[in-house]
Amino acid sequence: MTVRELRQKYLEFFQSKGHIIHPSGSLVPYDVTGKLDESLLFTGAGMVQFKPYFRGLAQPPNKRLVTSQKCVRTGDIETVGDSSHLTFFEMMGNFSLGEYFKKEAIALSWEFITSAKWLSLDPRRVAFTVFEEDDEAYELWATQIGAANLQAEDRIFRLGEETNFWPAGSFSKGPPGPCGPNTEMFYWTSKEEPSPNAPYCAEDFVRDEAQGKWLEFWNDVFIQYEWQGRLRNPQRPGDGYDKTGMPSLPFESVDTGMGLERTVTVLGGFKSIYDIDVFQPIIAKISSLANRMYESNPSEESRDQATRIIADHIRTAVFCIADGILPANTGRGYVLRRLIRRAVLKGQRVLGIEQPFFHEVFEGVLESMGDHYRELHERGDVIVETLKSEETLFRRTLAEGYRTFLDYLHTRREAKGLGAFPGDLAFKLYDTYGFPLEVTQELAAEAGLEVDLESYGQAMREAQERSRGASGMDAVYGEHDEALVIVASKAAVPQTRFIGYDHTEAKARVAQVSPRFDADRKTTGTFQISLDQTPFYAESGGQVGDTGTISSKDWTLRVLNTWREFGQIWHDVEPSNGSASLDFKGLSQEAIVAKLEEGLFFKDVEARVDIDRRRRITRNHTATHLLHAALRTVLGNHVTQAGSLVAPDHLRFDFTHGRAMSPEEVAIVERLVNEHALLNEAVQTHADISIDEAKQRGAMALFGEKYGDRVRMVQIGNFSLELCGGCHVRSTGEIGLFKILSESSAASGVRRIEAVTGEDAYDWVLSLSKTVGEAARILKSSPKELVHAAERAVEQQRELNKRLERLRTQNAGDEAAKTEMVGQIELAIERLPEGDSKEATLIVDRLAEGRAKRVSLVSLLSDGKALFVCKAGAEAVALGAHAGNLVRELAKIAGGGGGGRADFATAGGKNVGKMEEALASASRILGQQMNGTGQ
Repeated sequence: MTVRELRQKYLEFFQSKGHIIHPSGSLVPYDVTGKLDESLLFTGAGMVQFKPYFRGLAQPPNKRLVTSQKCVRTGDIETVGDSSHLTFFEMMGNFSLGEYFKKEAIALSWEFITSAKWLSLDPRRVAFTVFEEDDEAYELWATQIGAANLQAEDRIFRLGEETNFWPAGSFSKGPPGPCGPNTEMFYWTSKEEPSPNAPYCAEDFVRDEAQGKWLEFWNDVFIQYEWQGRLRNPQRPGDGYDKTGMPSLPFESVDTGMGLERTVTVLGGFKSIYDIDVFQPIIAKISSLANRMYESNPSEESRDQATRIIADHIRTAVFCIADGILPANTGRGYVLRRLIRRAVLKGQRVLGIEQPFFHEVFEGVLESMGDHYRELHERGDVIVETLKSEETLFRRTLAEGYRTFLDYLHTRREAKGLGAFPGDLAFKLYDTYGFPLEVTQELAAEAGLEVDLESYGQAMREAQERSRGASGMDAVYGEHDEALVIVASKAAVPQTRFIGYDHTEAKARVAQVSPRFDADRKTTGTFQISLDQTPFYAESGGQVGDTGTISSKDWTLRVLNTWREFGQIWHDVEPSNGSASLDFKGLSQEAIVAKLEEGLFFKDVEARVDIDRRRRITRNHTATHLLHAALRTVLGNHVTQAGSLVAPDHLRFDFTHGRAMSPEEVAIVERLVNEHALLNEAVQTHADISIDEAKQRGAMALFGEKYGDRVRMVQIGNFSLELCGGCHVRSTGEIGLFKILSESSAASGVRRIEAVTGEDAYDWVLSLSKTVGEAARILKSSPKELVHAAERAVEQQRELNKRLERLRTQNAGDEAAKTEMVGQIELAIERLPEGDSKEATLIVDRLAEGRAKRVSLVSLLSDGKALFVCKAGAEAVALGAHAGNLVRELAKIAGGGGGGRADFATAGGKNVGKMEEALASASRILGQQMNGTGQ
């Protein structure tokens, strides 16, 4: 059976049992309400997106769901390449949300496993584990086993909470939240027959599982309890919880998971998961790129392992990029970058592929999985561009890593007695430059060193914590320790009605109020409120939330921000001046609840959006759509949005592109946007259309965004068509001027443009005009001639620099200076026609260089005045010479003054006609200093 066939059989089976097919969620763990699950790095199970359904916070479209969920788990990266481990896999799952429970779930599992119409597995080669206290599940499986004429005790085994309770170990340890026992299904993969008769006990089963004879392929979780407890030490959450109770949930649910690839491996009798059909086009593509004549001549086993690693990692990388995850140095991007580099290294060092190749393997993924996951076709350009850019960057860093290794060896040779090759450096070579440990060990061995594996392991564990993020078990349902109080009115509704597309003012009723608390759990005086309907746009899709006011006849609240959670639109508010009746700062939770229940907030209100701010935001949002289309027109279809900010004062747009834009490209893009703004094209909104229809019409689905079955599409002429829930102008002429302020790098393979529109673009022009005017005034030019004036100034500076360089390099000495002996001191005088103090200082330094008994004196004209610069050597100073007093006396003769230190000084005079007279007196004044009669 192929992957395609099993996926289709599973979906069809549960569809025939009343389940509706729910699409796979993103690998970025958003739930069905659009909220990001901060407790997880990736979607690693089918139930992740359904958490609000399990908790009763949102209503499912049907109480029976079935999915094929794409998943990434990163805990076993180092073991990928063996016969069974993957980082990317598909998890088949059927879910009951408060409808059927253990009896029907187990019956459905048995039917699908053993029925001739479906999987038709031999019941004699199937076994089951249940939680040791779950008698009901044991008896239900025993009924099915008995019908197949098998002994229950030979095929059903009771195990502890670490394996058969979900989350693992949570029966006694927590964490707080929904939980329940599970039952796991195993298939006997060994050629020998499983033991048919008792006694075949749990210990025998565990032994055979460890030996790989039993392979788990399906797991049913029965969510029925709410684990309750408190932290043993709030200051140290890692110490765990003390259990206070485990009452039953309001409704019981079923969450199952069948590994698609693993099950196909079982059904096909394959030895390795990489032998199944879904990997064959990928492996064939890798094999076609490999260099069989590679000089390192690795073993066939090494080549096979390298091929498996590349085959796994390309699938993970492709699906991550398709879901908007890009290579980075932290979080999900860190894991993606690590996988790409590991695969590239295997291709280069083991398979001998010298040129960038990883992006070419995408063709194999497209062939094997593109029929089911259409987004691989839709986002193929950006996937290829990202993979190619990342590999090119990495191949450059490989050379840098090797230099780092050689630098250490050089240092070690210089400093005798160093020990083993440092483990932290070995990990740096791996983490920063992509050197696997085995490569570093091989290089170190050639130099007669061993790698410190203990410190390497410590560095690796720290990195794994970073890449793994939260385990997903400590906060499975996103528990937080902050004070949270919500008081609802009779006007409370499951979802806030947003009317802000058509209205910026509206009458409404306050539905819920949540006061904010400080670290001491006292009220701050600010609140979060929701209304039954609101014109305020909640922050989403890069567009910032609206601000404004919410007023009743008794008070006014300033809206500071607007956001959405679980279908509710929340407004961050604070009482405005004059609303003293709402001054509730410094109250306890109990006190504020009492105040809120008096109904002070629960009134008819008038909600008013700051309309001027909203207009600025809509200009920038529509301009962002035009910018996106213009970039794709100029740079190519690989350009895809990778993040954005639509604020009132500017817009920021991140997009996938592997190199910096040229000034000409930036200018063309800017002109395109302004041309469409000047056309004053209508901005059309197509509301509530199916996602399939939108895609058929060519609408751009934004990179990494989560969409439901019904979407909103924004169209600008024939130039731009995007799925978007944001607010826009009615026609492009409202944008006004569009001006790109900068184009820069945002991350590897991602560029960033910042721009302004409307009033802010006009203000930018005014500011630039003022700057140009000031620059023209300084250069004594007109704005029109500013460039020529700047060029002249630059040329003049260039000539001055040449002059200085000539002075710096000229060989000043006795040939250029007049020297005479004054007692034991040599006096050297050089006359320069004109210049400045810098030039004079350079000359006097050269005259004095290496002559401790010399007093060097330079005179010149500077800005029409006489200037004297003097430097005295250390022995000359010891004999009585004083440079400061010398130039002061000279400057007096020339009608000026000055002075300075004994070893160096400058002075000037207004009467340039007296310069020679002053210089003629220099030897006399120096002589007086030596005799102690000079100052």
